[in-house]
Amino acid sequence: MRLFIAVNLPGKVKRSLGELIQVLRRFPSDARWVEEANLHLTLQFLGNVSEEQVPAIVDGLNHAAEAVKPFKLELGGVGVFPTVERPRVLWVGVSGETLALEDLQRRVQREMGLLGFLAEQRKFSPHLTLARIRSPLGFRMLLKGAEEFTGRSKKFGDLQIISIELMLSELSPKGSKYYVLARIPLSGFPTV
Repeated sequence: MRLFIAVNLPGKVKRSLGELIQVLRRFPSDARWVEEANLHLTLQFLGNVSEEQVPAIVDGLNHAAEAVKPFKLELGGVGVFPTVERPRVLWVGVSGETLALEDLQRRVQREMGLLGFLAEQRKFSPHLTLARIRSPLGFRMLLKGAEEFTGRSKKFGDLQIISIELMLSELSPKGSKYYVLARIPLSGFPTV
């Protein structure tokens, strides 16, 4: 099973981002777009995992989430990794309580590290991927269009983060399909 850990988005936010993707698909470019239903914030990619490992992963995620209180994020603006000259990813920015998101991601990586999963070598940079860019062909016009569109709407939505999800990714010729295997609530509320 190909697994990853994510924060999923409410339908309203996905639809708002889907509108942006539909506008940007009209620009001639060499981009592979994320399907609206698959939009999410990745905390850690685990890769191919045996079914027997899933209970330990869920236990680790429960431990990671137990000290984290729900928090708020906002999605808005666009950018590119690594540079405009060598674009690989077109993304939407994440703002708000990003320190809480970074703390949650560190906790997830620590728990998954105890299970033998390798941590991402790059520094965690909160973002939501819209497209993977295969070549710079037409990219500058695409980016200009994205900046103009986001300049009008500014924000794509507010998120109340209350859980993380263990996701299954099934690859097919028509693209990836994602399924929630486990939803782990954030439970950092003080007990009374």
